Amino acid sequence: MAYALDYVAPFRDDAECLRWLHYPVPPDRRRRLELFCTGYGINSSEGIVDAVIARQRDNADLVRCLAEHGDEPQATWASNGLLSQLGDRITWSLAHRHLFE
Repeated sequence: MAYALDYVAPFRDDAECLRWLHYPVPPDRRRRLELFCTGYGINSSEGIVDAVIARQRDNADLVRCLAEHGDEPQATWASNGLLSQLGDRITWSLAHRHLFE
């Protein structure tokens, strides 16, 4: 669920939401998170933001580990700057958690 929310809420800056995810306007992230939780029968969103950020970290760690072992496509992703992008996304999520809570 945390992985899905990373994209559905989304845990991305406004520019990326508009450009990459094709939102017509910046999303109401708190409302989207609440609707997602309600849809899955979750009565409280407490701890959800932390779970998404933890999943972002786990994903970055997995990509890094696989890239270090030369696994593809992670090695190519890493050489193309994905790890930096993932780090920026985590930093953004930590700094903007108030948009979700």
